[in-house]
Amino acid sequence: MVSMTRRERLTAIFHGRTPDRPAVKVWGAGSRQDPCIHPAFEPVRDRAVDMTDLFRHTGSPFNLYCGRFASQLVDSRIEPTEDPAWELRITTYHTPEGDLQEVFRASTCRRPGYIREHLLKEPADIRRLLSMPYEPHPFDASPHWRLDRELGDAGLPVFSLDHAMYGLQRLMGSESLALWSLEAEDLLLEAMELFSHRLQAHAQAAIDAGIRGVFGWVGPELCIPPLMPPSAFERYVFQLDAPLITRIHQAGGRVWVHAHGRMRAVLQRFADMGIDVLNPIEPPPMGDISLAEAFDTVQGRMGLEGNIETHDLMTASAPELQDKIRQALDAGRGQRFILCPSSGYMENVDPTPAEIRNWLLYIDAGVRYAEALRD
Repeated sequence: MVSMTRRERLTAIFHGRTPDRPAVKVWGAGSRQDPCIHPAFEPVRDRAVDMTDLFRHTGSPFNLYCGRFASQLVDSRIEPTEDPAWELRITTYHTPEGDLQEVFRASTCRRPGYIREHLLKEPADIRRLLSMPYEPHPFDASPHWRLDRELGDAGLPVFSLDHAMYGLQRLMGSESLALWSLEAEDLLLEAMELFSHRLQAHAQAAIDAGIRGVFGWVGPELCIPPLMPPSAFERYVFQLDAPLITRIHQAGGRVWVHAHGRMRAVLQRFADMGIDVLNPIEPPPMGDISLAEAFDTVQGRMGLEGNIETHDLMTASAPELQDKIRQALDAGRGQRFILCPSSGYMENVDPTPAEIRNWLLYIDAGVRYAEALRD
């Protein structure tokens, strides 16, 4: 097979064709101008930009809850805590039926934070959220076209969309979503269906602006076992996402979706709803299906991306990592496959020299072995 450019290779995978070889991706790497949280990551960024198949995300202003009124109806403030390493970021939604407040405990030194107080604390709060007026932002396609030109043959721009289920879940947390799915499902579905219509309108605005490439979103992982049963995935993901995917496909676009976790129970349904590439297909033990089994399950109807755990890039020996890379690429040979770690390359704010060496090894060994598999 004739050698493809990086854009041609990714386009083939999204459009259901077998590429010249598996693609190799570093999640989060797109430009040499991207800031790094630690200088040690700069060589990784630069080598990824030069050698790997690039995805870069773009979009147009969008707020799922109150659209262009967000600047008027949502405000935030920061309060110190007794520990200077932490602060409270307090967000208030001013709704016609009363204020809603979220409190996030945030690190001042680049550590992970956590939600201390969810915005939605009881089912009635969903009704308050839905009382907010909504009008979409004016659509702006210029960032997409600018990024498309910048990428050239090096990769693909991905037009980012929010997600109906995830847009509600992140305001209440997984525990409340599970409980309220039993106690107040009609209210959950009312909100998700409303959000789905807003997302379809936003996607249509992109289509009307001439965008026909890859559309992408995250979130379905919050509605798969063990967090939620497959029946909830059907109601809150499949039935709401399928019309959006159909709209994108009818316009000639393609769909990329991110969903961590145990895919065995829902992998077939991702393919059934029309996803073109699913990320990150984690190997056991984080996942519950091998890459070979996953390809056998989807039967060419969906491209698969991933199969390298970020934890291995942080901790594995060089021979162990090379073996994992080789195994994944062997399984993806002749398939619609993108080798990719399970998260971005800057997850660790204090990277070790061994971690940086592993990231550089991943790029070098991944591209070199993928080239050796060229059909």
